[in-house]
Amino acid sequence: MKKVLKSLSILVLALAVCVTMFNAPTKAATKKTEVTYSGFKFELYDDEPYGTYDSIILVGYNGSETNVTLPTHIIYEGKKYPVTGIGEKAFNGNSKIKKVIIPDGYEYIATEAFESCSNLTEMNISGTVQYVGLKVFANDSNLKTYRIGGKNDDKDIYANSYLGCNSAQDPFPNVSVYCIKGSAADKYVGDVNAGTPKYELTVFYEANPAPATKVTRVLPEPANPYEKGASFDRADKAITNFASEGDPAGSEFGLLQLKQKKVTKKSIKVSWKKIAGAVKYAYYAANCGKKNKYKRQGITTGTSFNCKKISGKKLKKGKYYKFIVIAIDKDNKVVSTSKTVHVATKGGKVTNDTKVKVKKTKASVKVGKTYKIKAKEVKPKKGKVKRHRAVKYESLNTTVATVSGKGSVKGVKKGTTTVYAYAQNGVAAKVKITVK
Repeated sequence: MKKVLKSLSILVLALAVCVTMFNAPTKAATKKTEVTYSGFKFELYDDEPYGTYDSIILVGYNGSETNVTLPTHIIYEGKKYPVTGIGEKAFNGNSKIKKVIIPDGYEYIATEAFESCSNLTEMNISGTVQYVGLKVFANDSNLKTYRIGGKNDDKDIYANSYLGCNSAQDPFPNVSVYCIKGSAADKYVGDVNAGTPKYELTVFYEANPAPATKVTRVLPEPANPYEKGASFDRADKAITNFASEGDPAGSEFGLLQLKQKKVTKKSIKVSWKKIAGAVKYAYYAANCGKKNKYKRQGITTGTSFNCKKISGKKLKKGKYYKFIVIAIDKDNKVVSTSKTVHVATKGGKVTNDTKVKVKKTKASVKVGKTYKIKAKEVKPKKGKVKRHRAVKYESLNTTVATVSGKGSVKGVKKGTTTVYAYAQNGVAAKVKITVK
């Protein structure tokens, strides 16, 4: 054992350098946001320092599950991001977890990630993990089973993680390591066993230790029922209990682009865009009013709905109604939820906007600088538009440019995106933004 400790001490300095690389974002990395789903906490960086651009780091867990399979990716702002690593102290001190599965796609486990997990008994590590930091398994006296994939031949990735050992590097009794013959874990166990007369870590050879390298898991659906990945049943229940003139949280304009299509005294036709991933669309309507809840009018594979009745009552002339559409995929999950549109029937004193005009349809802005979109609604000469809200704005790619509620566009990074300026009935203008 002393021989092992001597060789390990030589590696501490090199490992410390590696840990710094794997646990602290570089100066170029800008933290974008913190995302929490189903007990998992993540950090998203604009320039991800661990090898995959715009990827996600798992940094915490507050869930109640005892057998935990880590997510392979999350959906954020409609985009799929892979989870590539476990951050420093992510599970440190967690007394609930008993079994952890780290699936393919994870590249590293950072310093003290699972230290002092008093009830942890089994750890399954994917073969894609190429780095394990300092004291990752320190003080885990109940951790008796390791299943470690991968053919990395650098045994030093486990040297100071306390795999199967206490803080004095003495092996815990009855620890089993399932690994590939000749792999890093195998070589590490061999070193430990060669250095102790007390007892050995037992090694079992497997061609592909299961289930660590075979398990994949999509992150549980988001807490917000209107966001991509949520079950349609939840979204449907939420929208039929939604009494507001505003937009559901998490709804977006740019994908469905729900808008007024045709209006008569007794009907309103709305239409929307067909979007990738959606196989059907649920459409909802209600009388305008803060206390009026939506009623589902139907589900279609088409891209329009001609509304003549709501809850069996005919539409009245010169009155405003509100609409929302939800796009649904083949697994009955939400793809996108539209913004609310307000449309008036003909025959009264009120009317609808015919279009939105912008001063420029193309504009450029430097990173960190702003550009103001000048937009206004255009209405018919006769009739008055009752404003449920002013023109709104939306950027299709907020990693390139963001836009404020008043149309102020801010460059985030080099690239191009489209910003929509849309009226309450869904008619819109778009501006191509280039960030230099």
